[in-house]
Amino acid sequence: MKNLILIPIILIMTNSISAEKTRSEKQQQARLDYEECIQLYGVDDTSIAIINVYFDKRYSVGVGQLSFLPATAVLTFFTPPIGVALMIVSSPMYINGAIKFNKYSQKNMIKALNNYHDNNILTEKIRDKVTNYIMDEKMDSDNLMEENIALLKLKN
Repeated sequence: MKNLILIPIILIMTNSISAEKTRSEKQQQARLDYEECIQLYGVDDTSIAIINVYFDKRYSVGVGQLSFLPATAVLTFFTPPIGVALMIVSSPMYINGAIKFNKYSQKNMIKALNNYHDNNILTEKIRDKVTNYIMDEKMDSDNLMEENIALLKLKN
């Protein structure tokens, strides 16, 4: 009889210890901001481009699309017919933003960076986005150099 009482007590104690370890691990894995990610993982141009792609997609596209539904919900209080119509239109955008926000999470970014650092492998979609980002950045710097050269010629 004592064994029957002892088994649930041991299970509860083991479960609570395991839950406490999980909580402490989650607290240690605090969100990194952009500068911390660059310092920890930005060892080369490709790593920096991966970080930039993930931060850009998560915060500009994901958060931007997530913000439409609450804005239209507020509009529904003031002009119900227009607000309801806009909520119907913005609901798919909200869902897409939630998917993007989850897809480009910090956990997935760190997985991609570790995979790139350890195996020098990127998934095809991320590789295409990183390539486009690097090419756009190169074009921007080339345009800036051309503008600076033109300004120097005008000054002389």
